[in-house]
Amino acid sequence: MAGKARTTYTHRRGRWVAEPELGGPDSLSIALHPPAEAAVANDPDAVVAWVRSWHAYSGPGTVEWELRRWRSFGRQEVPVRLVLRGASEIAEAAGRTPEWRTVTARRQHLTDVLAPGTSLLAAAIASTHSKWLEMDEENFARLVAVVRWFSDNPGSGMFIRQLPIPGVDTKWVSRHRGTVEALLEGVRGDRDLGVRALPRMCDVAVCDRSLLPSAPRIFATSIHELSSLPVKPSTTLVLENKEGLHALPHLPSTVALHGGGYSVHELATVPWLAASVVVYWGDLDTHGFAILDRFRQHLPHVRSLLMDSATIERWRELAVPESSPANHVPQHLTEHEYKALARVRSGNLRIEQERIPWPYVVEHLVAL
Repeated sequence: MAGKARTTYTHRRGRWVAEPELGGPDSLSIALHPPAEAAVANDPDAVVAWVRSWHAYSGPGTVEWELRRWRSFGRQEVPVRLVLRGASEIAEAAGRTPEWRTVTARRQHLTDVLAPGTSLLAAAIASTHSKWLEMDEENFARLVAVVRWFSDNPGSGMFIRQLPIPGVDTKWVSRHRGTVEALLEGVRGDRDLGVRALPRMCDVAVCDRSLLPSAPRIFATSIHELSSLPVKPSTTLVLENKEGLHALPHLPSTVALHGGGYSVHELATVPWLAASVVVYWGDLDTHGFAILDRFRQHLPHVRSLLMDSATIERWRELAVPESSPANHVPQHLTEHEYKALARVRSGNLRIEQERIPWPYVVEHLVAL
C-alpha cells in the first residue's frame, strides 16, 4: 500500500503544485486483494486476523468492503480496496505528510509574496518545486528575497557581488540562478536579472612593437577597449590557444589575438581587425573547424593557417583521439578546409596547435 501511494505521490506532486485545485478531488484506489475461499480453508486464523486488522484500520482513506458467498463459510464481508481521497491522504499513506505540508506552505508563500493569482507564476512555482523543496528554511527565505528584489529592481546594472540582500553572495546566486530566473519569469515574464557581468578579456600580442610602442607586448583588454586601440595592423592573427601568443616572433605589421573559442565571432566587431587581413589558426579537430566556420560567418574574408590536409598528414603521429567531436555542420569552409575536416572526422583525430613543432609554425607564419 505504502509503495503504491509513494509512487503516486511522486508522480502527481508537481501537478498538485501547479494546480492546487486538483489535489482535492484527486484519488487513489489501492486493491487489497482479499483471499479466495481456498486460502480461507488452508489458514482460517490468518484470514480472520487479516480481516480484523482492516476493521481496526485507522489510517488515511476509506476501506471499502464487499460481501462474498463461500460454499463452506457462508456469507462473509471482506475488505477489497482502500480509497485515498485528496493529496493530503495520498501523502499521508506515502509517509510524506511533513514534506507535503512544506510544499503547500511554501507554494502559498511564494504566491502571496511574488505575484498573487497569476497562472504564469503558478507554472514557474511548479517547474521549480523540486529545487526549492530541497532548500532549508534559511535558503528558501533567501530565494524569496532574491526573486522579490530582482522583481522590484529590474535593470539595476549592479554586479552580483553588489546586491544588497542579506545572506546572499555571488556563490549563492550562481548555485541557484536557474531557479531564481525561472521564478522571475513567472513574476514578470522574462528571465533577465538585469545585472552586469565582467567583460570577456581578450589577450593581445603586439608582434610589431612599432604599431603600439607605448603598450606592453602582451596584455589583456575587453572587447570594447580592444576596438578603441589606436592600431592599424596589416595582418591580424587569431589563435585558438593563449600559449601561442607568448611564443610568437616579431611579425611585421601584425597583431595577434586569442580567439576565445566559440566566442571568436565577437572579434568581428573590432573595426581595425575587420579592416586587416585576418588569419585564424585553430586546433586540427572538429571544434577548431566549427569555430573557424563561425568566425567566417561573421567575417567572410578570414583565412586559415595550418588547417589543411597537408599539415594533418605531416604531423599525424602527434594526434590523439577526439573525445567529444562537434556535431556542427559547417557552411563557410573552403574546399581544402572541408577535406581537412573530413580527414579529422574519419580518423577521429585531434592535433592541438601547440603540439606542431614551432620551427614549422614560424616558417608558415613568415610566409604570410
